Amino acid sequence: MADEPSERLIEQRIRNRLYEILEILADCDAGVDIVGIKGYFNLFEDFVHRPSIEAGSSALSKEERAIVLEIAEFLEAAAETNPDFTKAEFIDSDWPGKIAPTARAARAVFLRRGLFSEKIEESEPGQPVAIVAGR
Repeated sequence: MADEPSERLIEQRIRNRLYEILEILADCDAGVDIVGIKGYFNLFEDFVHRPSIEAGSSALSKEERAIVLEIAEFLEAAAETNPDFTKAEFIDSDWPGKIAPTARAARAVFLRRGLFSEKIEESEPGQPVAIVAGR
């Protein structure tokens, strides 16, 4: 049986998944077509409302956390506008067009640091956490 991933490794993977979701949100109407209306809202929601992100203790930087929470507010506002949007109604409402620029900006913020490893703990992308040798 493989070892369970550490909490840090899980946080790194979540940050990488958020980046992938930003790619979808940045694609505007095409992003809605890729994942459907439920996926458009739920994919992000599945990852963003974690205690570690809301408390600021995740692998996200302060700037990444702020822009991710801004996008979450956009999605919540869109959902409140019409909780029963069909895909066509949502695209016609221009919400994807309003969300996409912020998603593109968030993507750029994430790429400044790069993506984390999915297999080893890193303090920053590309910088493995040093293991302290026992005495």
